[in-house]
Amino acid sequence: MSYRRRAAAFKAQTAGRPVRRIEKPMGDRTRHIYSIAEDGQLLTTFQMEQRWRIVERLYPQKLTSLLDIGCCRGWFVVQAALRPECERATGIDVVQGFIDAADDARRVLKLDKVQFEYAFLDDVANDPLKYRAPYQTIVLLNTYHYMYWGSEYSPKQWADHDFLLRTLSQICTDRVIFMSPLEVDECPSTIGARARQHPDWAREFTTERFLQVAARYFDVGFDTYLGLRPLYLMKKKHASQAM
Repeated sequence: MSYRRRAAAFKAQTAGRPVRRIEKPMGDRTRHIYSIAEDGQLLTTFQMEQRWRIVERLYPQKLTSLLDIGCCRGWFVVQAALRPECERATGIDVVQGFIDAADDARRVLKLDKVQFEYAFLDDVANDPLKYRAPYQTIVLLNTYHYMYWGSEYSPKQWADHDFLLRTLSQICTDRVIFMSPLEVDECPSTIGARARQHPDWAREFTTERFLQVAARYFDVGFDTYLGLRPLYLMKKKHASQAM
């Protein structure tokens, strides 16, 4: 009901006024769309707001910086940047259309501390000055399986949990908030086809193996479910703790 009231108020207050819809490219992850009123008010879909509310509970008490890997149209990044204590917020994605849409939102909201880039995980690790790494908080939602297996959008892939998790720990100072399918049969059919071609990679792509490797770099705790999948809070280990 509270969302319905906010949505109704947004529509009433913006009736007949310019509203920028952040929705391109159409047809991809449509729950991530949102609208920006001329006074800076924001309204997203009910599903996206619910997801964001669940995830933001896992932020540090004082969120100072955030990197969203697979940021789509930038909702999490924009929301982080609107917090006065957040010094910088960055989103990366490998779909240029999403970066263009997110950049449109950044310009409309005049968010100078926000950066959106077409980039991969190794780009951030290899050029921390350009990407303003490391970050206190990293959001990694429904993207890890593409990092491991690759996708139609990605010429890069790393079938190596240790590389991926070690690199995440290098560009993170506090925590990673994580949700992604970690079993081949939970992934899109294109990944299933790749798994049949690379059975050695598939043997390693399990929840059990992921959690074993993650424990080298993070204290991993299950928090709740985001949709049908577990949402993990991964707190970075100090050098003396890392295995």
